[in-house]
Amino acid sequence: MHLLQVYSNPSRGVVSPRELLFRSTSREHEDVSPEPRRRARQLRAYEAEAVVGRYRAVRNIRTVAKEFQLSRTTVARILKDHGIDASRRMSESEKSKAAELYERGQSSSAIGKQLGYDNHTILRALRRRGVSIRLAANRR
Repeated sequence: MHLLQVYSNPSRGVVSPRELLFRSTSREHEDVSPEPRRRARQLRAYEAEAVVGRYRAVRNIRTVAKEFQLSRTTVARILKDHGIDASRRMSESEKSKAAELYERGQSSSAIGKQLGYDNHTILRALRRRGVSIRLAANRR
């Protein structure tokens, strides 16, 4: 504490560190009322139908979630409630195509965009097929 007294600015109008400490512990901020808890907004039926329709158009949960400002899990739940299986598995032909493109030098991201999958999905499929994975371009 002595160090604070020696190096603190003693001019008028400046509050000392000791005073600040006292103010912070002496009372809670009485004038600030806590913000009331907000409940999650419930989607109306027509909004859920719009989410489903958009998913059918783009077939990508992440895109739909971003457009509607919803979480991906919320979009997945809405789709499940409407009987849509949003889990996508790569077919054998897609896995073969991905391996071929990767061996030609394309990146997993480029292949993912081309086939409609995340680059991590592409990399997982390639590893399971025994393809040697290259270092990312920014790590070479």
